[in-house]
Amino acid sequence: MMKILEAGFRVYCRPDDLERQIAFYERAQNTNCDRRIPIPETGVVAAKVGSFLVLAGPDEVLAPVREVIAIFWVDSLDEFLSWLPAEGATTLHGPRTIVGGRNATVRHRDGLVVEYFEAAT
Repeated sequence: MMKILEAGFRVYCRPDDLERQIAFYERAQNTNCDRRIPIPETGVVAAKVGSFLVLAGPDEVLAPVREVIAIFWVDSLDEFLSWLPAEGATTLHGPRTIVGGRNATVRHRDGLVVEYFEAAT
């Protein structure tokens, strides 16, 4: 059965503000940045800090995705994408292969826009 392994918030910033954002979320959660993933084709850097995914990049690159405010790390993207339409959700983008796995962007019935992400094995 499909499962959300972890849920988090997506936050956005300019590249010159990334270090300050990481430090803020590290202090707020008493944790360290788990990993940083540069995405060269977009100029974005993703940093996972506890329950937050901080995305730093140019405004013109981040503008189209700012409505995505949550990320669900899931065990089976395909199972979720099969189940979600029956629950009133709409797939906005994907599924697609990205750095580290596969993802899709989904708008839930209540309007929440979520990135569903399945890590590569």
